[in-house]
Order: sequence, then structure tokens, then C-alpha cells
Amino acid sequence: MNDSTKGAFDALDEELNLDGRERKSAQKRHQDITDYLVDAGLAIATFLQGSFARKTMLKPLKDVDMIIRMHPRLEKILRQPGGPAHAMRLIREVLAEEYPDAQFDVDDAPAHALQVTFPDLDFTFDLVPALDAENGSEIVYIADRENDTWEWSNTRTLNRIISTRNQATGGRFVHQVRMLKSYKKDHPVFDDTCGLLWEAFAYEAVTSLLEHSQALAVTLAHAAQVVTGPVFDPTGVDDLTADWTTVQRAAYASTLAVAARRAAEARRLEEDGQHAAAIEIWHDLIGDPFPVAEAQSASDALRALAAGSITSTGRAVTSSRGHQPARPGRSWRTH
Repeated sequence: MNDSTKGAFDALDEELNLDGRERKSAQKRHQDITDYLVDAGLAIATFLQGSFARKTMLKPLKDVDMIIRMHPRLEKILRQPGGPAHAMRLIREVLAEEYPDAQFDVDDAPAHALQVTFPDLDFTFDLVPALDAENGSEIVYIADRENDTWEWSNTRTLNRIISTRNQATGGRFVHQVRMLKSYKKDHPVFDDTCGLLWEAFAYEAVTSLLEHSQALAVTLAHAAQVVTGPVFDPTGVDDLTADWTTVQRAAYASTLAVAARRAAEARRLEEDGQHAAAIEIWHDLIGDPFPVAEAQSASDALRALAAGSITSTGRAVTSSRGHQPARPGRSWRTH
């Protein structure tokens, strides 16, 4: 890492990346599963969904979500009672033959997916049977074996929208979402919030190519304002805050407001060339994945105290745009 704020964010980005070998293994297994199901006449195609598909997943890789577009010739039988569970049984039979050591629904039996555990992978696959919409749109109907229904889903639209926004931001958007999720992970108050919520915050706030520090600062400021009301997913369909209580909204708004102020302070210090101070604030906000700032020497601190300011982390800086002035004004005057 170099000593600039940009360099620190580049180091954070590298730290948050999924393991390259795991990612390639997941992509290959996805293709192999697709080939087997298509060759068996069960599926016409598959696609990935979720944060792995959108490239916004934090490491470690835990699960890969696959939508299995079932063959239209099966739709009549799959629409009958017991159809969603039957679809999963059909998929299981094919994969059990190809992967004799695979296990199914070991950790969980999700309503919408057949969970597959492979002995050679450290992550699971969640295989979601789906039926295409009749009008040829992006909509699919995904299996729900608990309620024995097929549920409307616009997951393909979500994938496309996020991909389009990522292109519009020079490929930085998904990296910045991962950084926001790292901030979320370091603040237990947000444990009950879903990852898609943070993508929604960024989607509304980041519409063009921005430096990482600027993107996080504007997103945190935006989030602090909007959490008091509905926050819809990037497709504009689902309110991701529908189940929140007034108490939760207040707690989220308060925490985000503090974060937004500190992010704005870090941005001011970065603009003034006070990179160590800015890095120290970002490390305090995002946590250990963010690099640690270089320690300040006593002589540098004394020099800064003479005319600068003190940051929210207690560092003296020559910039006047820290958290508070280095020299408070007197509360009395001489005559």
C-alpha cells in the first residue's frame, strides 16, 4: 500500500476480493451442473443469482445460487400439487448419478432451493428450479417447496440493472458495494439488514464514476437520510425495510449519520493532503480489512497543534478541516 487514501482503498479492495481459485471452481461447477441438467432434458438453461452473480459478495465464498430453468415439457406436471418438490427430486437424481459423493440438504433445506454439498468444495450450491414466464420476459417463477407454489421473481432484471450500473461507473460500483458491506459487517447494529439493502443505497447514490472514498461518503450520507422511510431494491419492486420498527429506523439513522459525518471529514482531510488522518478515520469506520494509518510522531503532532485541527480519531493535523480546532478559543478576554 502507498501512503495515499486512494492506495489504502485499493488495498481494501484487494483484501475484500473472493479467492480467485474458489471463484473459478464455482464457475466451472456451475457450467458442469448446467451441462448435466440440459443433457438430461431437465433444463433448457441456468443462470446465477445473488451476490456471487452480481459480484458484490464478501469473502469467504459460502454459497452459490443457481436458477435452473426447467424444460417447458415438464411445466404441466410441475404445476400440479407437489410440483416444486418434484422438480428438486428430479434435479437431485441427475446430480446424484454424476456426483455420487454429493450430499443434499445437509445444512439446510431451503424453501426455494435444493442445497448441494460437494466434498471437493468449501461452499454449497443452492439450486432453484424455475419456470419461465409465458411472455418471454425476464421474469421467472421459482419453486417454493414449503408452500407448494411457484413464486414470481425478477432476479434476472436485478442482475441486469446492477451490471448496467457497474458499467456506467467504470466497473467500480460492485467494488464499492463490497466496501459498504464491509462497513456493515463491522457494525453489529446492522446485523439484521440484508446485503441487498446496501446495494440499494449505493444504487441510488452512485450513478457515475467516483473515487471509492467519494462513493462511500455520498452513499452513507444518502443512507442516513432515507432509512426513515421505505427503501426499495434496485428494481423498484420490494421495500427492503417493510418489516423494520420505528426503533430500528432510529438506530440505523443515528449510526449512519455519525458515519456520514466522519466520512465527510475523511474526504476533507484527503482533499487537504492529510492522507494518514483520512486513512485512520476510514479504518475506524470500516474495520480491520482497511489498512492501518502510519503512526503520528510526537514532533508532527506538536507542529500540527500549533495551527491546525484535531480529527475525530484524535490525530492532530495541519489542516483546519478536522473534527475540531486544535486551539479552542478563550472563553474570556483581557481588557
